[in-house]
Amino acid sequence: MNCRKSKTDQDHPDHSDSLSEPPEPSEQPEMDSQVTPKALHARINTDISQLLQRFENIMATATAQNTTHTSTAVETYQLDVESTALVRAAEDILALTRTMKEMWLFGKLDTIGEDERDVERREKLEKDVAAVQKAIEDGDLAKLAPANQEKIQESN
Repeated sequence: MNCRKSKTDQDHPDHSDSLSEPPEPSEQPEMDSQVTPKALHARINTDISQLLQRFENIMATATAQNTTHTSTAVETYQLDVESTALVRAAEDILALTRTMKEMWLFGKLDTIGEDERDVERREKLEKDVAAVQKAIEDGDLAKLAPANQEKIQESN
């Protein structure tokens, strides 16, 4: 089975919508760039949908009930194209898993899932907690809320 697509593969009217290929390697993120978890999830979802679509197309072609020589030739061609695309989608998933393993090993994959906004929010929260803790230790909170202090003294 030939894995390369000819010009006629791309221009065939029956396959124009079913031959959408996964992004070219040049469009996929490189190891050096910072890949976000959202981008990885999008690529995973794209790869999975490609695999499912190709498998569905193969099953639809295989269950056709035409018996003429022409229809058999077209179905054979469709099966060849779809099986080649299925193999390419599987190869892309394998490349993605390899990339993720390399990123994880070399520390470029953020497995916790914190982005910049989460880090800023966590740092601000830590500052606020430290300020409240300092205010409690210094007794500044009692000065700010004398009405609450009176209620506390009455209950004792």
